[in-house]
Amino acid sequence: MNNSADLILQSENIFTAASNSLFSGYIVIRDGVIIAMVPAGQDIRPWCGPDTQIRELGERLVCPGFCDNHTFFTGYMSMRRGVDLSQTDNSTQALAILTAAAAQLSTDDSLYAWGWSTSRWGALPDGEVLDIAFPQRPVVAINNDKSYCWMNQAAIARYGFTPGECSAEARVHLLNEMLADTSRVREELRAFIAMLASRGVTAIKDVCFDSAPALLDAWAELESQNTLPLRVSLVSEPVAEPVNFAFGQRALARFHSPRLRFHGFKFMVDGVIADHTGDMLQPYADRPQTHNEKPVNYEALRQQVLAADRAGFDCCLNAEGDAAIRHCIDIFAACLQNNPPRLRHHSISDLECPHPDDIPRMAALGIYAEVYAQILLLNPGVAEAWMRERGGDEREAQFYDYAALFRAGVVTTIGTDLPLFIPSIPDSMYAACCRHFVDGSPAQGWYRERGMTRQQLLLAWTRHSAQHHGTLAQTGSLEVGKYADIAVFDRNLLACPDNEVRSARVVLTLVEGSVTYDTL
Repeated sequence: MNNSADLILQSENIFTAASNSLFSGYIVIRDGVIIAMVPAGQDIRPWCGPDTQIRELGERLVCPGFCDNHTFFTGYMSMRRGVDLSQTDNSTQALAILTAAAAQLSTDDSLYAWGWSTSRWGALPDGEVLDIAFPQRPVVAINNDKSYCWMNQAAIARYGFTPGECSAEARVHLLNEMLADTSRVREELRAFIAMLASRGVTAIKDVCFDSAPALLDAWAELESQNTLPLRVSLVSEPVAEPVNFAFGQRALARFHSPRLRFHGFKFMVDGVIADHTGDMLQPYADRPQTHNEKPVNYEALRQQVLAADRAGFDCCLNAEGDAAIRHCIDIFAACLQNNPPRLRHHSISDLECPHPDDIPRMAALGIYAEVYAQILLLNPGVAEAWMRERGGDEREAQFYDYAALFRAGVVTTIGTDLPLFIPSIPDSMYAACCRHFVDGSPAQGWYRERGMTRQQLLLAWTRHSAQHHGTLAQTGSLEVGKYADIAVFDRNLLACPDNEVRSARVVLTLVEGSVTYDTL
C-alpha cells in the first residue's frame, strides 16, 4: 500500500477547530484529503515519497479554511465595474474622466463609475451636470461607501432608484444589467475568488437576487471547467420578483456538489438601527416617539417563511432590532410547530441587538447566528459610535453581545455582508475580540467582556459555518478524512498583542490540498 503524501505541512501552531488546544506537528495530505495528523517528534518518513513536498511553517498559525457566511458577489462586482473615480478631488475632474470614457462606448451603452469620496469632494455632486453632459446615456457613479449614487435622469428612469437609495436591493435592475455581460462577469468572478483566497477564505454563502440566471450560469460554468477553487452555497433573496419556490427546487436539483450547492432563501426584515429603521422593542433613546420608522409586515413574512420551510428550504432572516429578531425567532418556532419534522439550518443574519431573553430561545430552536464581526470598524472611534445614542445607557451593552450567543450555545457564524467589508480574520479579531474601533479606542476595549474569545472567533469562521452548511463531515476542521482546505497566517494570531492583530496576513491558502494563494 502506498502511504506517500502529496504534501506535508509542519507547524508548531495548528488550530484544528476540533480541539481547544493547538496541535504541534504535521498535516499529511494526499489526493486533497487529510490522511494523517502526526504529532511533533514522531517519524514522518513513512508518509514521505519521492514526490512528497514538505513545507516547514514554524510558528505560523495554521487553520481550517475560512467561510464567509454572508457575501454579495453582485455588490462587489458593482463597486468595481466601470470607471475608477477614486483618485478624483471633485466632480469637475470626475466629469472629464467620464466624458473621455463615454467616447469609447457605443451609443446604447450605459456608463458606470465607482469609488469617488464624498468627504474628499467636500459636497455631493450635482446630477444636473450629468443631465447636461449625457442627456440620453444613463450614467451611474457610486461613491466609495455606497451611500450615494451620482446619476442623471436617464439612469433614474432606466433603473428605478434615486441617488440616495444605494442599497443593493434598490439597484437590482442595474445589477441585472451588469450581470448580462457574461464574459465580464466570468472575469470578475475569477478576480473575486482570487481576492478571497488571499484572505484565507475557501468557502462562502453568496446571496443573489431573485433567480439571477446569468450569475448562476457563470458559477456553474466555472465548476464544469474545474476552475472553481472555492466552495459556494447559493442563497436567493426575492427583490424584484416574488419568492419563487419552483426556481428553488430547480436550483436544489442543479447545485448539490461539494463545490457548488443551493442553500435556500434570504428575506430582509427590518432596516438599520443607526438610521432609526431597525425595529426595537422599546423606543429609541434619541427619538422616544418611535420604535421603528420603517414598519414591517410580519404576517406576510411569516407566511413566506412557513411556505419556504414547508417546501424544504432553509431560510436566512436579516434583522437588526430586538423586536425584529424576536419576531424572526417566533416565525422559526412556528415552522417547527406547524411543519413536518426535518433537518433545518435556519439562521438570523446581522443580529445587531438581540434581547437577552431571546438568545437562549435561538439556541433551543437550533437557529444559527450570522454576525458581522468587523462591524465596529464602521465607526472611526468610540466617540463617533452611535449605539448609546440610539439605545440609551441601559441598552448600549446589548449591541453585539457575542459572549451571550456563545454562552447560550447558539452556533455562531461570521459573515461580512461583502462588499460592506472585505473579509479579514485579523480585522474581525481586532473588532470582535479586542473590541476596538478603527482608532484603537477605547484602550480597554468596548464592553470587551461581551466579545468573542479569539478561539471562538476562529470556530465561528470555520467549524460553525460548516455545521450551518451541513458539510461538517467534509470541511470545517483539520481532521483525518476531511478535505485539506487550509489557511496559514504569518504569525500566531492567538498569541500576538492586540496592537499587532490587524497587521497579520494570510500567506498560504489551500483548497483540497491545491494552492490557491501563496506568498511564502
